[in-house]
Amino acid sequence: MVNQYTGIVEYYDLLMTSGYYDYSGLADKVHSVVGKDRLILELGVGTGLLAEKYIEMEPNCDFTGIDFSPAMLKIAKKRLGNRIKLIEVDAVIMDLNTEFDAAISNGGVWLFIQLGEQLELSSHITDIEANRKGLENVSRHLRKGGLLLISKQKLLGNYEKYLPGGIVYSQFFEEGEDMGNYHTRQKNYIFKKDGEILAQDQLTITVFKPEGYRQLFSEAGFELQGTYNSDHFIVYKKR
Repeated sequence: MVNQYTGIVEYYDLLMTSGYYDYSGLADKVHSVVGKDRLILELGVGTGLLAEKYIEMEPNCDFTGIDFSPAMLKIAKKRLGNRIKLIEVDAVIMDLNTEFDAAISNGGVWLFIQLGEQLELSSHITDIEANRKGLENVSRHLRKGGLLLISKQKLLGNYEKYLPGGIVYSQFFEEGEDMGNYHTRQKNYIFKKDGEILAQDQLTITVFKPEGYRQLFSEAGFELQGTYNSDHFIVYKKR
């Protein structure tokens, strides 16, 4: 199962374009790691915001974005036109018949969360075996020595943010079951205006503890390269 953000996509894009991420800065960080003239795959391209900034920086790069949500891709297509390839597919089962130089997950499928001195891997794929297959599939789509960049951020927790048009966004988390190497978390999105709910969604997130995600990456054929650009990306290399 992959979360699709059903019913909140329009408001989600408004949230993402209201300072949630510095997409120009993130695109610059990605480019500094992967280099020029690369074949790039974005895992969970969403509404195309990171891709948009990346191809502004390097217009002639070969950039492919995949996403499981047709509603997200509809907005991405409107934003990007034919400047990149957009494909509706699940990362777990994709078969793109291409070997890429780098794959990026800026929270679209996987995301590292900083908890003090420890990192946990947050996944929008709820099934454990599907996470394993997904990482193996990403590895299969990378050339030998290809890079997997996964963004890193602090746990934002429960908070509220005011958006243009008088819309108020709030999010809150509910902790789920602890299964040893991983646990689950429910993330709730709510968009309101004048006290009335415009859209809401609840996503199930699987969170892997260090011993859990290290095994997943190793089994998928990845080795840790390190942390680049401070708080931005954890980088793995395909063996």
